[in-house]
Amino acid sequence: MQITELTVDRVQTFHPYDGGDLLKIIYEAKENGLRIKYHGGSFPIDREGAEILISLDNMKRFVCCDPAEGIFTFEGGLTVAEVLQSLAYLNFTLEIYGIIPNMTIADAISLGLMGSNGTVAHCLKSCQVLHTDGTLMDWAWPDAGQIPERITNIPPERTFLPTLQTMVCGLGIVGIINTATFRCIPIHLAQETIYEYTLDDIIDNWQQLSDGLYNYIYWYPLLDKMIVNHASYVRLHLGHLQPLWKKCIEMFYWGVHWLVNRCSPFLAWYVPSFSKRLSQIQFELVMRASSCRIYHSFQPQLLISVVSYCRGIKWCLPADRLQDVMEDIGDWAERYFYLCSNPIIIAVQTHQALSRHHAYLCPYTERKTCTLWTDWFSSRSITSSYSATMAEFEAILQKNGGRKCWSAGPVYASPLIGQMYPGFRQWCETRTVLDPKAMFRSAYITGDLFVER
Repeated sequence: MQITELTVDRVQTFHPYDGGDLLKIIYEAKENGLRIKYHGGSFPIDREGAEILISLDNMKRFVCCDPAEGIFTFEGGLTVAEVLQSLAYLNFTLEIYGIIPNMTIADAISLGLMGSNGTVAHCLKSCQVLHTDGTLMDWAWPDAGQIPERITNIPPERTFLPTLQTMVCGLGIVGIINTATFRCIPIHLAQETIYEYTLDDIIDNWQQLSDGLYNYIYWYPLLDKMIVNHASYVRLHLGHLQPLWKKCIEMFYWGVHWLVNRCSPFLAWYVPSFSKRLSQIQFELVMRASSCRIYHSFQPQLLISVVSYCRGIKWCLPADRLQDVMEDIGDWAERYFYLCSNPIIIAVQTHQALSRHHAYLCPYTERKTCTLWTDWFSSRSITSSYSATMAEFEAILQKNGGRKCWSAGPVYASPLIGQMYPGFRQWCETRTVLDPKAMFRSAYITGDLFVER
């Protein structure tokens, strides 16, 4: 076990290598009445409010597999990229597609990672979780006959079997993920088709677009234009891989786009009249980069940096409210055009087995949802007025049934959480039984979700 630092605020950081190291830390914390925050090692964290910080970044073992059943078990410190690489050797992959931040497994489960087709909950079969009393227990999804409408009269002693409804989107408070077991599918490729649409076009073709393997959309409100990436399934041996020279051209365009994208908030703030032009430049660069992918096949996961992903905020809302939201955001963008030079990224998810795989703190309640990610407020330090405009923007999403995703941007413990997430009460009741002394605190959010019994 590695101990890396002892800071002036008395927060000691541990990097355990296995479950035995985790047990030692738990016992030490319990004996001394210390509070613990743990994380997978890939997500920006909040260190305040705890004496011990545990990072799982050294727990990177491929534990076991059953290729006949498509079941694979990994430790929580492996990243999504490392998991996919390990699965590819055995011709398997995870059924989560599109734009995905390269988080560790523990972070992805604790935050409820969402891709462009669904969530990590659909792939997850079970987790081995370390409790505050030092016991290791396997958590799984409830069977169809075990799903209560709400939890009532939970006894103080643990006489019930906790489920993944508490762990997924559980923000790292109900236990430490030692290993995670996934149900995987045979590996395949995806072929993307690129469309240029307006808002009216996207509504007319919505059903056609939502039928693919996955879709994601770059929306430029100042231009009333969208770039739709629609992916279809391709068998592994039938795919046509992208030539190296075309890959180099694509990466060049994405590199220039990254530079323009990072500079746009500052340029648009100081020269507001240039906002629409900056948006047009980014639109053209994305179209050129995307055109290099046409007629070629790729892995269905497009991994991005967690740091760049967390520059933005992400909201989830019912798919049938998307048109209303886009119209409201379009009107809002006309007033605050100097904030809106960068695109909004939209994706559509279908949540399979929703009744069983529905976490208490997940941001979705419908079978079909869509997510909106934007970095319009990533440069709030320029001026304090950004906070007011951000609140106004988020009010539009909340009015239309939106809930903020835990997996992107700075997330604060809102006093409205009980109203926004219907399962919050069940989650609190379960957490009270699992951790009656509130030893675990969340490293992922600013603020505290501690609720008195």
